[in-house]
Amino acid sequence: MRRVKKSVVVVTMMLFSMMLFSMMNVHAANKKLKVNKVYTTTKKIKGKTKKKYLVKVKIGKKIYEKKASSKGNFTIPIPKQKTGKKLTVKVYKKKNKIWKLYTKKTVTVKKKSKKVVTNTTKKNKYPGKEDPIDLKQVNKDLATGKKINKGQLDLGAGHYRYFLNFGDLKGTAKVGYVENYMNVETDGEIVTLKAINGCTLYYTVAGAGEKSLSQLEDPTKESNCLKPGEKVTFSCYDYDAGKGSLNLKVKGYKNGKLIILSYYAHYMIKPIALR
Repeated sequence: MRRVKKSVVVVTMMLFSMMLFSMMNVHAANKKLKVNKVYTTTKKIKGKTKKKYLVKVKIGKKIYEKKASSKGNFTIPIPKQKTGKKLTVKVYKKKNKIWKLYTKKTVTVKKKSKKVVTNTTKKNKYPGKEDPIDLKQVNKDLATGKKINKGQLDLGAGHYRYFLNFGDLKGTAKVGYVENYMNVETDGEIVTLKAINGCTLYYTVAGAGEKSLSQLEDPTKESNCLKPGEKVTFSCYDYDAGKGSLNLKVKGYKNGKLIILSYYAHYMIKPIALR
Protein backbone atom coordinates (compact mmCIF):
# COMPACT_ATOMS: atom_id res chain seq x y z
CA MET A 1 0.00 0.00 0.00
CA ARG A 2 2.83 2.37 0.87
CA ARG A 3 4.56 1.54 -2.41
CA VAL A 4 1.43 2.45 -4.37
CA LYS A 5 1.13 5.78 -2.53
CA LYS A 6 4.78 6.53 -3.14
CA SER A 7 4.40 5.81 -6.85
CA VAL A 8 1.38 8.10 -7.06
CA VAL A 9 3.34 10.90 -5.38
CA VAL A 10 6.28 10.49 -7.80
CA VAL A 11 4.02 10.50 -10.86
CA THR A 12 2.15 13.56 -9.57
CA MET A 13 5.39 15.44 -9.02
CA MET A 14 6.60 14.54 -12.48
CA LEU A 15 3.37 15.77 -14.05
CA PHE A 16 3.53 18.98 -12.03
CA SER A 17 7.13 19.55 -13.12
CA MET A 18 6.22 18.99 -16.77
CA MET A 19 3.30 21.39 -16.53
CA LEU A 20 5.48 24.00 -14.82
CA PHE A 21 8.20 23.64 -17.46
CA SER A 22 5.60 23.91 -20.20
CA MET A 23 4.14 27.06 -18.66
CA MET A 24 7.61 28.60 -18.42
CA ASN A 25 8.25 27.86 -22.11
CA VAL A 26 4.91 29.38 -23.08
CA HIS A 27 5.72 32.44 -21.00
CA ALA A 28 9.14 32.75 -22.67
CA ALA A 29 7.61 32.33 -26.11
CA ASN A 30 5.15 35.15 -25.38
CA LYS A 31 7.92 37.61 -24.67
CA LYS A 32 7.73 40.34 -27.29
CA LEU A 33 10.86 41.37 -29.18
CA LYS A 34 11.22 41.95 -32.89
CA VAL A 35 14.47 43.28 -34.37
CA ASN A 36 14.74 44.37 -38.00
CA LYS A 37 17.56 43.00 -40.16
CA VAL A 38 20.91 44.72 -39.71
CA TYR A 39 23.15 45.33 -42.72
CA THR A 40 26.63 46.79 -43.20
CA THR A 41 24.90 50.02 -44.24
CA THR A 42 22.59 50.16 -41.19
CA LYS A 43 22.93 53.25 -39.01
CA LYS A 44 19.93 52.55 -36.79
CA ILE A 45 18.68 49.35 -35.18
CA LYS A 46 14.90 49.26 -35.29
CA GLY A 47 12.37 46.91 -33.77
CA LYS A 48 9.42 46.45 -31.48
CA THR A 49 8.93 45.24 -27.90
CA LYS A 50 6.72 46.08 -24.90
CA LYS A 51 5.86 49.76 -24.47
CA LYS A 52 8.25 51.88 -22.40
CA TYR A 53 10.70 48.98 -21.95
CA LEU A 54 14.40 49.79 -22.06
CA VAL A 55 16.38 48.46 -25.05
CA LYS A 56 20.18 48.16 -25.00
CA VAL A 57 22.81 47.11 -27.54
CA LYS A 58 26.43 46.65 -26.48
CA ILE A 59 29.05 47.16 -29.21
CA GLY A 60 32.61 46.81 -27.96
CA LYS A 61 32.83 48.70 -24.68
CA LYS A 62 30.02 51.11 -25.54
CA ILE A 63 26.32 50.60 -24.76
CA TYR A 64 23.65 52.17 -26.94
CA GLU A 65 20.20 52.39 -25.39
CA LYS A 66 16.74 53.76 -25.97
CA LYS A 67 13.32 53.44 -24.37
CA ALA A 68 10.57 51.95 -26.49
CA SER A 69 7.69 54.26 -27.39
CA SER A 70 4.13 54.00 -26.10
CA LYS A 71 3.51 51.61 -28.99
CA GLY A 72 6.65 49.58 -28.28
CA ASN A 73 8.70 50.82 -31.24
CA PHE A 74 12.37 51.58 -30.77
CA THR A 75 15.17 53.08 -32.88
CA ILE A 76 18.76 53.03 -31.65
CA PRO A 77 21.48 54.89 -33.63
CA ILE A 78 24.66 52.79 -33.99
CA PRO A 79 27.87 52.97 -36.03
CA LYS A 80 28.07 50.89 -39.20
CA GLN A 81 29.21 47.32 -38.54
CA LYS A 82 31.19 44.74 -40.51
CA THR A 83 29.68 41.66 -42.11
CA GLY A 84 29.26 38.75 -39.71
CA LYS A 85 29.34 40.87 -36.55
CA LYS A 86 26.87 39.56 -33.93
CA LEU A 87 24.87 42.11 -31.98
CA THR A 88 22.82 41.21 -28.93
CA VAL A 89 19.73 43.32 -28.34
CA LYS A 90 18.59 43.18 -24.69
CA VAL A 91 15.26 44.40 -23.35
CA TYR A 92 14.72 45.37 -19.72
CA LYS A 93 11.52 45.92 -17.74
CA LYS A 94 11.30 48.01 -14.58
CA LYS A 95 10.27 46.24 -11.39
CA ASN A 96 10.51 47.83 -7.96
CA LYS A 97 12.49 50.70 -9.50
CA ILE A 98 15.09 48.25 -10.84
CA TRP A 99 15.61 47.37 -14.50
CA LYS A 100 15.59 43.60 -14.90
CA LEU A 101 16.33 41.61 -18.05
CA TYR A 102 13.09 40.82 -19.85
CA THR A 103 14.39 39.11 -23.00
CA LYS A 104 17.18 39.28 -25.57
CA LYS A 105 17.88 38.51 -29.18
CA THR A 106 21.08 38.16 -31.22
CA VAL A 107 21.24 39.43 -34.81
CA THR A 108 24.06 38.96 -37.33
CA VAL A 109 25.14 41.85 -39.54
CA LYS A 110 24.62 41.04 -43.23
CA LYS A 111 26.18 42.49 -46.33
CA LYS A 112 23.80 44.75 -48.24
CA SER A 113 23.54 43.33 -51.73
CA LYS A 114 22.95 45.64 -54.66
CA LYS A 115 19.40 45.44 -55.87
CA VAL A 116 19.22 44.70 -59.56
CA VAL A 117 16.20 46.35 -61.09
CA THR A 118 14.82 44.60 -64.14
CA ASN A 119 12.18 46.77 -65.69
CA THR A 120 9.96 44.61 -67.86
CA THR A 121 6.95 46.90 -67.96
CA LYS A 122 8.31 50.35 -68.69
CA LYS A 123 9.15 50.84 -72.35
CA ASN A 124 11.16 53.59 -73.99
CA LYS A 125 8.91 56.54 -74.81
CA TYR A 126 10.30 56.78 -78.33
CA PRO A 127 11.57 54.16 -80.81
CA GLY A 128 15.29 53.58 -81.29
CA LYS A 129 17.21 55.46 -83.98
CA GLU A 130 17.18 52.54 -86.42
CA ASP A 131 13.75 51.12 -85.58
CA PRO A 132 11.55 50.90 -88.70
CA ILE A 133 8.77 53.45 -89.22
CA ASP A 134 5.20 52.22 -89.47
CA LEU A 135 4.49 53.86 -92.84
CA LYS A 136 0.91 52.60 -92.92
CA GLN A 137 0.15 54.41 -89.66
CA VAL A 138 1.94 57.58 -90.81
CA ASN A 139 -0.13 57.72 -94.01
CA LYS A 140 -3.30 57.12 -92.01
CA ASP A 141 -2.43 59.97 -89.62
CA LEU A 142 -1.49 62.29 -92.50
CA ALA A 143 -4.82 61.66 -94.19
CA THR A 144 -6.72 63.02 -91.16
CA GLY A 145 -5.28 66.48 -91.84
CA LYS A 146 -5.00 66.99 -88.09
CA LYS A 147 -1.85 68.34 -86.47
CA ILE A 148 -0.05 65.59 -84.55
CA ASN A 149 2.95 66.20 -82.32
CA LYS A 150 4.41 63.25 -80.41
CA GLY A 151 8.07 64.07 -80.75
CA GLN A 152 10.62 66.16 -78.86
CA LEU A 153 10.19 69.48 -80.69
CA ASP A 154 12.98 71.02 -82.79
CA LEU A 155 15.88 69.84 -80.66
CA GLY A 156 18.14 68.71 -83.49
CA ALA A 157 20.07 65.46 -83.85
CA GLY A 158 19.49 62.73 -81.30
CA HIS A 159 15.81 63.59 -80.80
CA TYR A 160 12.83 61.68 -82.11
CA ARG A 161 10.05 63.44 -84.02
CA TYR A 162 6.53 62.56 -85.01
CA PHE A 163 5.22 65.85 -86.42
CA LEU A 164 2.39 65.66 -88.96
CA ASN A 165 0.32 68.34 -90.69
CA PHE A 166 2.12 71.08 -88.78
CA GLY A 167 2.44 74.75 -89.69
CA ASP A 168 -1.12 74.75 -91.07
CA LEU A 169 0.13 72.76 -94.04
CA LYS A 170 -1.59 69.46 -94.73
CA GLY A 171 0.86 66.75 -95.77
CA THR A 172 3.89 68.05 -93.87
CA ALA A 173 5.72 65.41 -91.84
CA LYS A 174 8.90 64.72 -89.89
CA VAL A 175 9.13 61.22 -88.46
CA GLY A 176 12.08 59.50 -86.77
CA TYR A 177 15.52 60.87 -85.95
CA VAL A 178 15.53 63.01 -89.10
CA GLU A 179 18.53 65.23 -88.25
CA ASN A 180 20.67 62.16 -87.59
CA TYR A 181 20.39 60.82 -91.14
CA MET A 182 19.79 63.75 -93.49
CA ASN A 183 21.15 67.27 -93.64
CA VAL A 184 19.32 70.15 -95.34
CA GLU A 185 20.83 73.62 -95.76
CA THR A 186 19.47 76.64 -97.59
CA ASP A 187 20.78 80.15 -98.22
CA GLY A 188 17.60 81.40 -99.85
CA GLU A 189 18.77 80.64 -103.41
CA ILE A 190 20.10 77.08 -103.09
CA VAL A 191 18.86 74.14 -101.01
CA THR A 192 21.37 71.33 -100.36
CA LEU A 193 20.27 67.82 -99.31
CA LYS A 194 22.85 65.34 -98.01
CA ALA A 195 22.60 61.69 -96.87
CA ILE A 196 24.59 61.08 -93.67
CA ASN A 197 25.39 58.33 -91.14
CA GLY A 198 24.95 55.40 -93.52
CA CYS A 199 21.43 56.31 -94.61
CA THR A 200 20.22 56.10 -98.23
CA LEU A 201 17.74 58.80 -99.25
CA TYR A 202 15.00 58.68 -101.88
CA TYR A 203 13.34 61.98 -102.76
CA THR A 204 10.84 63.87 -104.93
CA VAL A 205 11.01 67.64 -105.35
CA ALA A 206 8.98 70.53 -106.79
CA GLY A 207 8.70 74.28 -106.43
CA ALA A 208 5.79 75.51 -104.34
CA GLY A 209 4.34 77.22 -107.41
CA GLU A 210 4.31 73.92 -109.28
CA LYS A 211 2.98 71.44 -106.72
CA SER A 212 1.94 71.58 -103.09
CA LEU A 213 3.28 68.99 -100.63
CA SER A 214 0.00 67.09 -100.74
CA GLN A 215 0.17 66.97 -104.55
CA LEU A 216 3.84 65.93 -104.70
CA GLU A 217 4.39 62.23 -105.31
CA ASP A 218 5.70 60.20 -102.39
CA PRO A 219 9.25 58.97 -102.98
CA THR A 220 9.77 55.29 -103.78
CA LYS A 221 12.87 53.24 -104.48
CA GLU A 222 12.40 54.20 -108.12
CA SER A 223 12.75 57.91 -107.27
CA ASN A 224 15.91 60.01 -107.18
CA CYS A 225 18.46 58.48 -104.80
CA LEU A 226 21.33 59.66 -102.65
CA LYS A 227 23.76 57.08 -101.28
CA PRO A 228 25.39 57.68 -97.88
CA GLY A 229 27.67 60.74 -98.10
CA GLU A 230 26.21 61.98 -101.39
CA LYS A 231 24.46 65.34 -101.76
CA VAL A 232 22.35 67.24 -104.27
CA THR A 233 21.56 70.95 -104.70
CA PHE A 234 18.34 72.60 -105.85
CA SER A 235 18.47 76.12 -107.27
CA CYS A 236 15.66 78.64 -107.29
CA TYR A 237 16.47 79.16 -110.99
CA ASP A 238 15.67 75.53 -111.77
CA TYR A 239 12.38 75.41 -109.83
CA ASP A 240 9.44 77.73 -109.63
CA ALA A 241 10.21 79.30 -106.28
CA GLY A 242 7.99 82.28 -106.80
CA LYS A 243 6.02 81.34 -103.68
CA GLY A 244 9.15 81.31 -101.58
CA SER A 245 9.68 77.58 -100.90
CA LEU A 246 10.85 74.29 -102.32
CA ASN A 247 8.71 71.26 -101.52
CA LEU A 248 10.83 68.22 -100.77
CA LYS A 249 9.70 64.74 -99.78
CA VAL A 250 12.39 62.39 -98.45
CA LYS A 251 12.41 58.79 -97.19
CA GLY A 252 15.57 57.39 -95.59
CA TYR A 253 16.51 53.71 -95.43
CA LYS A 254 19.22 51.90 -93.51
CA ASN A 255 19.80 48.13 -93.52
CA GLY A 256 16.67 47.78 -95.63
CA LYS A 257 14.45 49.56 -93.07
CA LEU A 258 12.61 52.86 -93.43
CA ILE A 259 14.00 54.88 -90.52
CA ILE A 260 13.21 58.52 -91.35
CA LEU A 261 10.57 60.43 -93.28
CA SER A 262 10.60 64.15 -94.08
CA TYR A 263 7.89 65.93 -96.08
CA TYR A 264 8.81 69.57 -95.72
CA ALA A 265 8.84 72.96 -97.43
CA HIS A 266 12.30 74.59 -97.49
CA TYR A 267 12.75 78.33 -97.83
CA MET A 268 13.80 79.50 -101.30
CA ILE A 269 13.19 82.81 -103.07
CA LYS A 270 14.30 84.06 -106.48
CA PRO A 271 16.25 87.34 -106.14
CA ILE A 272 14.76 90.34 -107.94
CA ALA A 273 17.18 92.41 -109.97
CA LEU A 274 16.74 96.14 -109.42
CA ARG A 275 17.00 98.40 -112.49
